[in-house]
Amino acid sequence: MAKNLISISDLSKNEILEIIKFSDSFIDDEGNFRKEDLFPDKTIANVFCEPSTRTKSSFSIAASNLGCSVLDFDVNNSSIQKGETIYETIDALHLMGVDLCVLRHSDSVIKDLAEYLPNMTFVNAGEGMLSHPTQTLLDLKTIMDNKETLNSLKIVIVGDLDHSRVTSSFLEVLKNFELEALVLSGHPAMCTKYIDNKQGLYEPDLNKALDNADVVMALRIQHERFEQELDLDLETYKQDYQLTSEKMDNAKGDAIIMHPGPVNYIEITESIYDSEQSVIREQVKNGVAVRMAVLSRFLSC
Repeated sequence: MAKNLISISDLSKNEILEIIKFSDSFIDDEGNFRKEDLFPDKTIANVFCEPSTRTKSSFSIAASNLGCSVLDFDVNNSSIQKGETIYETIDALHLMGVDLCVLRHSDSVIKDLAEYLPNMTFVNAGEGMLSHPTQTLLDLKTIMDNKETLNSLKIVIVGDLDHSRVTSSFLEVLKNFELEALVLSGHPAMCTKYIDNKQGLYEPDLNKALDNADVVMALRIQHERFEQELDLDLETYKQDYQLTSEKMDNAKGDAIIMHPGPVNYIEITESIYDSEQSVIREQVKNGVAVRMAVLSRFLSC
């Protein structure tokens, strides 16, 4: 049993399914989160070196619901701004009694930190473009809540694949399931790592990609990349790759639409966000239950 959750590959298929099933126990019959003082002697530190609303807030709520003491570490007003390394910062928190560190960082540092501080438990809350394991778990739960299983589904992922840690983790976990098809779509300039990907078919024509799809996951597009890195016209991009009701007519009638958030309405229209097919708000809610299950699992190691 792994001591840290650094990558989704740290979990076996059975462990993944157990966490998802366990997460159901934290939601009561009325859809509210259960509050149980399971870990009143544990202290959790949320250390987010990149901005976050959903992930950070849901980890804080999850830890509080479990009875933990929660430190929402303020990076902008910490000694990191004075040149202290992340290693020194986390070591200081450990010496103060922090049991588990939930860490988001722009670089791949969590594995090295776990080796540097073997008595601290780490949960990856988003690491560079590499991985986001708890997002993957909540996405799996959302799909299984609506489709029961991933087996025999056609899943389409569209957007800025090259810069998506969500995609990296999600593709890693999909190796555990027998899909009907995995189709990757998006502007070729944003999908250079995936054009020849052996795990899924790259289809630059979104209308073709969506044909008979069961699950469609749109990824956030960064405004700044259009201006600074890519020679792309935003309106042309939206015409080709924005999810609209018309494009979704190519998918199955009961297809679900997902998005890791935040939504900026480049990737999808407002009508798609508000549609009956959208499960984006379910994803947000599932984040708390899944992270309660994850914290419970790793605080019990």
